Amino acid sequence: MTALGKILIFLNLVFALLVGILIIQVYATRTSWRAAFDRVNGFLTVSTANATTLRADIDDVKKKKDDEIKAVQDALAKEKTEVQRQIALVDQANKQLQAERVNHQQQRDNAGISNAELERRQQETRALTAELNKTQATIAELQKQGKQLQDEKMQAVINYNSEHDRNVRLLENMRQVSQKLELAEKKLQNLGSGITVAENRNPPPEDVEGIILDTDAKTGLVTISIGSDHGISVGNTLEVFRIKPEPKYLGTIRIVDVQAHQAVGRLTAAPRYGALAKGDIVASKIMSTKR
Repeated sequence: MTALGKILIFLNLVFALLVGILIIQVYATRTSWRAAFDRVNGFLTVSTANATTLRADIDDVKKKKDDEIKAVQDALAKEKTEVQRQIALVDQANKQLQAERVNHQQQRDNAGISNAELERRQQETRALTAELNKTQATIAELQKQGKQLQDEKMQAVINYNSEHDRNVRLLENMRQVSQKLELAEKKLQNLGSGITVAENRNPPPEDVEGIILDTDAKTGLVTISIGSDHGISVGNTLEVFRIKPEPKYLGTIRIVDVQAHQAVGRLTAAPRYGALAKGDIVASKIMSTKR
């Protein structure tokens, strides 16, 4: 066999193999297409069902979204209304703020005037405070002086009482001495005439004291400030003395006439220290409890 024959045989073999392979591929292809068709058909059925379900879901979602959009639109409308209301409130607040600013400016202007007035009042207050402090210091000094004067007054009262008691004792001593002198003189006179005159005193039953209201130099009568309302009666005797300017015992008067609130008397002996005067003291005894 020649080489050409071998080549042809080889080519035929190759061609036969190719045709066999082609046939096998065609068969396989037809078998695969059927299965693929079935698969595609099943997928299409599933896809259709899924699409239906998906459309229903999409419709539900769309409805929900439409409801949400409507709710949002309603809320947006409400928000717009609220915003408009807030804008109106802001405008009103701005107007009030402007009015407050004007009022504040007026208050500041008034405050300037008030501050000037306040400063004036504060100056007056400081001046009054200084005057008050000065017055208080003066009052304190016056209180100090008053206390000192009170102490001096108390000391003067004590001294006066002591001096008064001393003067009363001196008056009593003087009265006793004067009585002794009078008795001595009368005894001398009686010795000369042979007649004895006894001292005759008749004080009122009560311890009384008064002053001489009036005197009569011609008659020697004196009017005193106590009468029958103090137990004075005609014939009673009262002691007469003077405290100022120096204590003096002046003598004894005898009552010659009595009225309700005054009486009239006359010295029982000639005065030893001058005539009686208004203001001289008359009492039932020198150591009277009335003083």
